[in-house]
Amino acid sequence: MTGIAVHRVHSRWLGVVVAALLLTPVPVAAQGPNTLRGRVIDETSRPVSFAQIAVLPGDRRIVTDQNGDFSIAGLTDGQYELRVRRIGYAPGTVQVRIPGEQRSVTITLIPLPRVLDSVRIRERSLILRYTGIVLDDLNEPVVGAEVIAAGASDLDVRTDSAGHFRLAKPQKGMLVLRIRKFGYTPYFGSLTFSAEREDTIRVKRHPQDLPEAYIRIESGFGRDTFAYVELDSRMRWKVPGSGVASREDLDRWGDMDLCQALMRTPAAASMELRESHCPQPQCIIIDGLQPVIRPLNTFLAAEVEAVEFHRRDLTGTINSRKGVACSARVLSGQTSAELPRSRTGRVGRTVAPPTLVPGGQVIWMRRRP
Repeated sequence: MTGIAVHRVHSRWLGVVVAALLLTPVPVAAQGPNTLRGRVIDETSRPVSFAQIAVLPGDRRIVTDQNGDFSIAGLTDGQYELRVRRIGYAPGTVQVRIPGEQRSVTITLIPLPRVLDSVRIRERSLILRYTGIVLDDLNEPVVGAEVIAAGASDLDVRTDSAGHFRLAKPQKGMLVLRIRKFGYTPYFGSLTFSAEREDTIRVKRHPQDLPEAYIRIESGFGRDTFAYVELDSRMRWKVPGSGVASREDLDRWGDMDLCQALMRTPAAASMELRESHCPQPQCIIIDGLQPVIRPLNTFLAAEVEAVEFHRRDLTGTINSRKGVACSARVLSGQTSAELPRSRTGRVGRTVAPPTLVPGGQVIWMRRRP
């Protein structure tokens, strides 16, 4: 074979090899979204629930569930920093690379010491702080929601970019909380406030295709707003002899009628409540708006969110709601046979109405989903 022929054969084979290399696919690093899962625990490997996690770079924030688990979807390739916070723990930080060999990450938070110096103990004894986070039904923070604590000194409190809020209440007792934002179901709840605490509160988004007027009312901006304004006034102007029972006070006795449950709460002393009072007709304002005449034992404790009892009402809001429906003449003409049955199912003889006082009772019913 001549030199020219050998050169042609070599060139032909070289062309075939180059073409094969060009047609062979070269693996490329995936650039699509990734999901990172993990768990937040303490030093004893117990889960840390409702810890707040900030993802940097970016402004994404998520909250761990009751088991301390979390899932972050839609992460592009790159280096991230997870900053974890929870009241009672030192902040934690962890670096992760996406994609990486680790498909999940465990973050350990260190509890803060509970021993405080004498100055700080004195400060905490004067002011208790109540903090919380507001999430929607998709577990996303609700930003800019209005937080109203009846009777508290905090004004114009709104949730921040992570859904957090903080209230400073100068004394222990019952806290009645109302949270609202246009486009979400309003929250109304009560709690017994005896120490600093943090709660997670959930609200639900309204469908966007509903009329704006309907959404406004269902978001807590309807006429019943006045009832909550009056509640705030009464909580600010309580006098000795007034009492309030929260949902947390009543929960232990949820299977009892309201009268029997109230007798087992701290409010019973202020109300001077006795067994003989249970079947007596009372003038009661329901949800701060509707006056009715019913004995306390016709309510079930599990149905009630909070109970106000005011021996004197300096605001005049209770008397203005009573009207003629709760006049002395109407009360004196009532008999137990004309009233709803008690939770025991008994209907007795005519009973004398309680002594009328320049105050009254307000029962707030639990809001159903």
